[in-house]
Amino acid sequence: MELAELFSQLLIDLQSVFRKNNKDLSLSLSQVVVLSSVPVDGITMSNLSHRIGVDNSTLTRLIGILEDKGLVERRKNKNDRRSKLVTLTKVGENNIKVIEENTLNLSEKVLTSFSQTEKASLKNILNKLHWDISKYKYTDK
Repeated sequence: MELAELFSQLLIDLQSVFRKNNKDLSLSLSQVVVLSSVPVDGITMSNLSHRIGVDNSTLTRLIGILEDKGLVERRKNKNDRRSKLVTLTKVGENNIKVIEENTLNLSEKVLTSFSQTEKASLKNILNKLHWDISKYKYTDK
């Protein structure tokens, strides 16, 4: 399989396994992405939109769903009255802990056949890949 095909298949497989692993939370993958991208001290809608790469209308819809589920809330931004700050509720924070625990358990299961050296190499490669993707994500190209 070529590298591009591997990336595509890996993305599909990870999404599928991630959904299966977090099905008890009754959240879509998009909702999990949004929820997981809200820092403890909150984030503006525009910054969150930019961070996860969705347009404002899509994010507004997703935030509305997460608000209805009691996971996030929109507050006035003390630094800019024109914008809203999205913050996690206690229930949202608890869901994040469950997602993180599920992800840790999943990674341990998936990597059982890897040696410690292979895990360290994979971590280095993934960190580099993450860095390069982050740089690419914020360019206009």
